[in-house]
Amino acid sequence: MQEMAMPGVVLKHVDGFRVACVPHQGPCAEIGVAFQRLLHLLRERKLRPDGPMLAIYSEEPTRSSAQARSEAAVPVFGDFHPDSELRARDMPPCSVASLIHEGPPSRLADSYGLIEGWIKASGYERSGPVREIYAHDLSAIPPGILYAEIQVPVRRKAKHR
Repeated sequence: MQEMAMPGVVLKHVDGFRVACVPHQGPCAEIGVAFQRLLHLLRERKLRPDGPMLAIYSEEPTRSSAQARSEAAVPVFGDFHPDSELRARDMPPCSVASLIHEGPPSRLADSYGLIEGWIKASGYERSGPVREIYAHDLSAIPPGILYAEIQVPVRRKAKHR
């Protein structure tokens, strides 16, 4: 299911999947440290990624907070044994408002604003943590450019009687 809803924003259904992840607490702009740790743990345990890297944000990542909670994550081939460092998380199937952001990270707030506007105007509400799915190896992208699909899990807003 995929329908165009507003220029750039699409409503689509995503299947569930499992990821290996490393928690991060602090400003979302500093999640790179968690991605480095995740890659180190994958190499150490001889696990191979089975899809793109993604950041999972409990709060909107454009709001800077020293207490923000997020996770650096990636699907992996095969089973692995989670522990206190490398955790497992099941991402349930859901509908998402989706937008491709291609440009400087400084314009990310505009992309999030567009999605939030669509969610409100279309009668939806958030129903889970925000995901940024990175289509390219982050180390291969020139500085100052971010190419990511922003996914916000949504559900129809309940009508009040």
